[in-house]
Amino acid sequence: MSLLTLTNVTGIDLCLACVGVYLLKQLFKKKNPPYPPGPPGWPLIGNLLDMPHIKPWLTFMEWGKKYGEYLSFATILLSEVLSAGHISHIEVLGQHIVVLNSVETAMDMLDNKSVMYSERPILPVGGELIGWKNVMPLLPYGDHLRQQRKNFHSVIGTRAAMGVYNQVEEVETHRFLKRVFTKPDELLAHVRQYVLFVSTLIQS
Repeated sequence: MSLLTLTNVTGIDLCLACVGVYLLKQLFKKKNPPYPPGPPGWPLIGNLLDMPHIKPWLTFMEWGKKYGEYLSFATILLSEVLSAGHISHIEVLGQHIVVLNSVETAMDMLDNKSVMYSERPILPVGGELIGWKNVMPLLPYGDHLRQQRKNFHSVIGTRAAMGVYNQVEEVETHRFLKRVFTKPDELLAHVRQYVLFVSTLIQS
């Protein structure tokens, strides 16, 4: 009897704690900019239960058609690129996700207005703890990223730049195939050796 009561009290306490966390979050959260419309979500979890697992692009397209026509005037003024059926918004566990259903809209937002929309999320584990925060895919948008991207493009960004490595890669590919033919049971090791060689060649 006491165990049952303890279990009930623990469940009630957990529910009250969740409600308290949600209310505190609503009280202290920063004022968000106007997001495009989307399916209504639940407290705390947002649209977690609405996220599609099979052919998600079809669901995103339907959301764009359903909610795109309800874009508010303030949102249109903010984005300047939104049109009905091309964009929708969902929130999953506090993470806001804007879905673009049009190539033109994506190019306009991510290319022509890259200063506004090309920021990247901070990954504490991958960036800070592991030490990859200065790797190009994890760099925040700015001068450092643009310089890294420029250097990357000058090395392997064009057909002419890649042509410098053709002869060496061909020789190493022949060696790789010979190793596979000689010791087929060690395929994984051969692949790792080949990838390591190519990456080292490009970095040099």
